Amino acid sequence: MSYRSICARLATSEGAIPSDRGVRGGVSRRGRRAALAAVALVAALASLPSLLPGFIHDDHRIIEQNELLRDPARLGDLLRSGYWSVGEREVANLYRPLTILSFAFNYALGGGAPLGYRLLNLLLHLLVTVLVYLLAERIAPPGKGRAPIDPAVAAGLLFAVHPVHTEVLGEVVGRAELLAAAGTLGCVLAYLRGLEAEWAGGRPGKWYGIAIASFVLGFLAKENAVVAPALVMAADLLIARRGIRWRFHVAAAAALALCLGARIAAIGGLNPAGYVHYIDNPIAHLPFLQGRLTALDVLGRYAALLVAPLRLSIDYSYNAIPAAGGPFAPRVLFGALLVAAWIGALLVAAKRRPAMAFALAWIGLAMAPTSNLLIPIGTIMAERLLYLPSAGFCLLVGLAVAELSRTAADQRRRSGAIRVAAAVILALLAVRGLVRLGDWRDDRTIFRRAVEVVPDSVRARYNYGAATEEAGDDAAAEEAYVRAIAIWPAFSDAQYNLAGLYARQSRWDDAVRHYRLAVREQPANVQYLVNLGRSLTAQGSPGEAVELLERAIAIDPSSDLAFTNLGAARLALHDAAGAVLAYRGALRLAPDHPDYLRNLALAQRRQGDLDGAERTLVAALAIRPDDPELLLALGLTCLAAGRSESALAALGRAVELLPGQPVFRYHLGRSLEAAGLERQAVEAYREAIRIAPDSPVPYRNLGLLLERMGDRAGALRALERCAALDTDGQVLGEEGREKLERLRREAPHH
Repeated sequence: MSYRSICARLATSEGAIPSDRGVRGGVSRRGRRAALAAVALVAALASLPSLLPGFIHDDHRIIEQNELLRDPARLGDLLRSGYWSVGEREVANLYRPLTILSFAFNYALGGGAPLGYRLLNLLLHLLVTVLVYLLAERIAPPGKGRAPIDPAVAAGLLFAVHPVHTEVLGEVVGRAELLAAAGTLGCVLAYLRGLEAEWAGGRPGKWYGIAIASFVLGFLAKENAVVAPALVMAADLLIARRGIRWRFHVAAAAALALCLGARIAAIGGLNPAGYVHYIDNPIAHLPFLQGRLTALDVLGRYAALLVAPLRLSIDYSYNAIPAAGGPFAPRVLFGALLVAAWIGALLVAAKRRPAMAFALAWIGLAMAPTSNLLIPIGTIMAERLLYLPSAGFCLLVGLAVAELSRTAADQRRRSGAIRVAAAVILALLAVRGLVRLGDWRDDRTIFRRAVEVVPDSVRARYNYGAATEEAGDDAAAEEAYVRAIAIWPAFSDAQYNLAGLYARQSRWDDAVRHYRLAVREQPANVQYLVNLGRSLTAQGSPGEAVELLERAIAIDPSSDLAFTNLGAARLALHDAAGAVLAYRGALRLAPDHPDYLRNLALAQRRQGDLDGAERTLVAALAIRPDDPELLLALGLTCLAAGRSESALAALGRAVELLPGQPVFRYHLGRSLEAAGLERQAVEAYREAIRIAPDSPVPYRNLGLLLERMGDRAGALRALERCAALDTDGQVLGEEGREKLERLRREAPHH
C-alpha cells in the first residue's frame, strides 16, 4: 500500500493524523520543501545577531571558568557532577549532563571562542523551529479546501521571530532550553509517526524507540523535558483518539526511572537543589496560599509576554514582582481568569477542534513544571522558561489564523487583509527580536536594560553594578550597589561587592562598615571574614582583624587567604614571630605561591632573620624570575644585610623591568651609594625625581649625598625642595634638618 493511499485512508478515519508527506491541503512536495526552507531562513536571519556577543552572565561560570570542559580525561566527571559544578567545586543541585557535554564538545572543536558555542545554539534553534513547523503540519486538520494561510508556515514563522526567545539565544547556557525543546518536540513527532506506521500495518517500533530516545536526551539536557510523556498522552487523547498506547508509556516511565536513577547517583538525591534564596524566588518562602496567588500573577505576566513581548528583561528577582496582596488583586484575578479560560477552551476545543485542544494542552503541560504552582523552583520568572511552552502558543496561533483565513477565503478583501495583518505582525515581532538581541552584546548592556525595565529588581541592580565595576566605572557601580541594598538591605552579596569597591579605593571605614553588614548576614562565610579582616588591618584595627581571621581559619583550615591576611595583621601588631607562623601556614597550603613567599620574607626581615628572608625571596624568584616586586624585596633585604653588590644586581634588574617606577630608581640609588658608586647614585636619585617630582624622599637622599660629595649648592637646592614638599617634617628627619640649616647659614645669600 502506498504512503499516499495510507494517508487518504487515515484522513477518512476518526482521529486521523494528517501526514507531512505527499500532498496535504493542495500543497505539493516542492511547495512543502520551499515553505520549510523559508521558515528556517527567517529563523536564521531573525537570530543572526546572537552570533556576535561573547559569553554573558551565567556563561562565565558554567563555560569560561569550568575546567572540567577543558580536559578530555575528565569527561566522566561531567556525567557525575551537578550542572553548576566548576573544576573541583562540586555543586549538587541540577543535573544536565547532555548540556555540559555539548559545551565540552564545543571546546574540543574550537576552544574557548564564543562563536562556536553560539553557532551551535543558532543551529539548534533552527532545528526546534523546523520541528515546530513539522508538528503543526502533522496535527493540522485537512479541512475543506486550501487555507490561504498555511497553519504550519504560520506557526513556524511565529516561532522563528518571537522576541521572547531572545534570552535563550542571548546566553550560551540557553542551550539547555534548546536541547530540552528539541528532545520534547522530537519525542512527540516520532510518536505520531509511529502511530501512522502502526495504523498502516507497518512496524512502529523504530519510531517509538526514537521517541523514547528523544525524551531521554531532552530530559538529560534540562528537567522541564519531563513533560514529553504527558504531551504524548495528550496526543493519544486529542489527536489519535484510538486509545492510549500503554506499552509506550510504560517504556517512557522506565526510561524516566533510569534517568532519575542516574541523577540520584550523580548528585546524591532526586532534587537536592538546596536553599532557594528569597531574592530569587519569594514564592518559595511565602505562605502556601499567598505563594500560589503570586504564581497566578506570574502566569499573567507570561501570557502578556507571549502576546505582546514589548518589555523584556533578563531578571525578575525581588522586588520586580511583589508578593500578591490577596485573591482580588488585579494581576492575580487576571492570572486566575487566564487559567479558567484555558481550562474552558481546552474542554470545548477537545470536541470540536482537537488540534487546537492539543496546542492548548501543550501550553499548560509545558508550563506546569516551571509555573511555581505545583513546586517552587529556583526562580520566580524567566523568559527562557517560555521557550518550550511557546511552541504550543505558536501552534495555537497558526491553527487559529489558518482557520480564520479559510473562513474568509471566499472574500478576497478580507482574506488579503488577514494575510497582510499576519505579515505586518510577524515583521514587527522580528524587528523587536533584532532590537532585543542588540541588548545582549555584553553584561553591562543587558543589565542596564533590565534596570530600565524592572528597576525594583535587586539582582538586576546588583549584576549591573558588577558589570560596570568590571568595566572600570566605579561611580555607576557604587550607585547600583547602593540601590540594590536599598531594595534589600540584607543582600549580603551587594554589601560585599560595595565593600570591595571601597577597599580598592582605600576607603577603609566604608569598606569595614559594609563588610560587617555582609558578615552579619553570613557569619560563617570565610571569604567575607577574610576581607573584613584585611580591611580592619588597613583601617588600623589589626587586633580585631586577628580575631576574625582566626575564626575564618577555624571554619576553614584550608583557606590560604585567611592565613596570609592573618600574617599581615600580626605584622601590623609588630608580632613578627606570629606573622612568620601565619605566612608559613599559607605556604603549607600553597607552597609555590610567590606572593606568600614575599610576605614571609618581609616577616623574616622584621624578625631580624635577613639570611632567611634572602633564601625565601630567592625561592620566590625561582618561581617568578622576572617579578619586579620580588626583585625589589630581595634588593632591600640584601641592602639591609650589607650585601650591596647583591642588592645592586637585584635592584638594577628591577629597574630594567620597570624603568618608569620612581621607587625602584630611588632604591637603586641607595644601593649604588652603599656600593660607593656615588656619581651613579646621584643620577639614579635625579631620575627618580624626574619621574616623581613631588616626592620629597629622593630629594633628601640626593641632598645628603651631594653634601658629602662637596656640592653644597646642589645639596642646598635638594634639601630646600625636600623641606618644601615635606610639610610635616617626617621625611627630612633630624639629620636632614641639621644639614639644611648649616647649608643655609653657609650660603652666600644667607
